[in-house]
Amino acid sequence: MQILIADDEEILRMDLKNALERVSPGNRYYFAENYEEAIDIVKNQPLDIAFLDIQMPGKNGLMLAQDIKKNKPNINIVMVTAYSRYAMDALKLYVSGYILKPVMDDDLIEVLQNLRNPVALHSDKGKLEVRCFGNFEVFKDGVPLTFKRKKEKEILAYLVCLKGATATKGEICEAIFENSNSPDKNNAYLKTLMFSLKKDLKRCGFEALLIVNNNAYSVDTRYLYCDYYNFLTGTADKASSYSGEFMNQYSWAEQYIFELENYY
Repeated sequence: MQILIADDEEILRMDLKNALERVSPGNRYYFAENYEEAIDIVKNQPLDIAFLDIQMPGKNGLMLAQDIKKNKPNINIVMVTAYSRYAMDALKLYVSGYILKPVMDDDLIEVLQNLRNPVALHSDKGKLEVRCFGNFEVFKDGVPLTFKRKKEKEILAYLVCLKGATATKGEICEAIFENSNSPDKNNAYLKTLMFSLKKDLKRCGFEALLIVNNNAYSVDTRYLYCDYYNFLTGTADKASSYSGEFMNQYSWAEQYIFELENYY
């Protein structure tokens, strides 16, 4: 999605952007700190949503919302404020949402799922959205996927890191069962985990993501929209997509941080 965030405080703009990336990753962002900057972006960029702080110097967010609707009436407008007293004025403008600060993830999810003018909540239709920077998470249509077992999610994370290359059972076990001295038990549990992973992927319509070939496993990257892949191909801005954190849940993922920090 193409998203405008208008707020006179930079730290609040970044906080909202980070929150949006948690619940719906892969968007393109534009930032404005006043009315004039916001209107210029609205006139020159194809926006889907505008998040507007109500209390800005000069013309406030309500005035900005009125003028945005005059220029591009199909843009979804979401008002953001620390004060509930503006709610009625905002609703009179037929905005798509009204969020109180501090912005909570659940509030953002509800707003994105109930936009007045629907837009795709993912960056590429027919793909799962994968976030590797920070914690590893997988989304379908902006909603996080749930996995029956934590270890199956970790297996998927490991295969995502391989970018389509295959991994044997032994390689997977060595990574996700580190410091274990029970190879036979690990191999048996891996079989259960792979069955569970297939089942969970099938449930969300992405059974074809997992490729099994001669007891080796890989993922079909055509089904993934991934911040890590975008970074490596140069289609994502380094400063905004990677900040030193990569799959924080998994110790084996630390080896990829050196690659990322020395890629350019």
